[in-house]
Amino acid sequence: MDKNSKSELLHIEELYDFRKNIPAYLSKQKIKEVWGLEVDGERYKGISDKQRNIILKKVCILEDSLSWVLFRPFVRFVGISGSIASEFVKGGDDIDLFIVTRNDVVWIYRLFLYVRNVFERRVRLKRRVLKVKDKLCINFLTEERNLVFEEDIFNLNELLFLKPIFNKDFLSVIFLQNNWLKERFLVSESFLKKGNIRMGMLRRLTKRNYLLFLINLFCFCGQLSFMLLMRHRPDVGRLFRGFREGRIEFFPSDFKKKILSKG
Repeated sequence: MDKNSKSELLHIEELYDFRKNIPAYLSKQKIKEVWGLEVDGERYKGISDKQRNIILKKVCILEDSLSWVLFRPFVRFVGISGSIASEFVKGGDDIDLFIVTRNDVVWIYRLFLYVRNVFERRVRLKRRVLKVKDKLCINFLTEERNLVFEEDIFNLNELLFLKPIFNKDFLSVIFLQNNWLKERFLVSESFLKKGNIRMGMLRRLTKRNYLLFLINLFCFCGQLSFMLLMRHRPDVGRLFRGFREGRIEFFPSDFKKKILSKG
């Protein structure tokens, strides 16, 4: 075995240990897809038929509801993240979404979702809700100018298992913005470039619209004021940083830290 293959196996072991603490499985099929390696042993078992059926059912629910979350002039990509993507899902879980919008519209889009949800309650709006089965949950919302993620095992897992639903080729654009996937974790070239990337996809990443920026700023200020008036206790500093960076993270600020501390 060459030195590069040994390094790849070390990264596979690292991801295996991480997923074991979620808990989730790392299958031989996924290892071959991502690293192009064949591995032996029972530890890399796949998901059960029961879980596979739950995943297929929830993917179908999202596909049937896709037009509900697509504000077509603004949305660039929709994928499934969370427990469904990581394949440790339960029947009563909600459907976590990873959504990329064009630049300077992320708070306009958030307002669109909330207004629409008044009439059709398909989105889970509050964290402390008991009945969340098959509800859509906007777990991560970002503009296309901010597709670079921190170099850690948490984000490695999120990106490798992200299930694209709308504009599937855009997933390769996300991969290209995160060179550390290849440089640090040695993810294979064939996996990172499995999509059909058009130059127009890359040219738009940094394109800004200052009229939309002003509307987006107005929507941000209005929604932040509403949160404060309703005593939702928002993390104002985090929201302002997110507005500046074009990103809204709906999970708790210490969520990733807690996951990474397991072991």
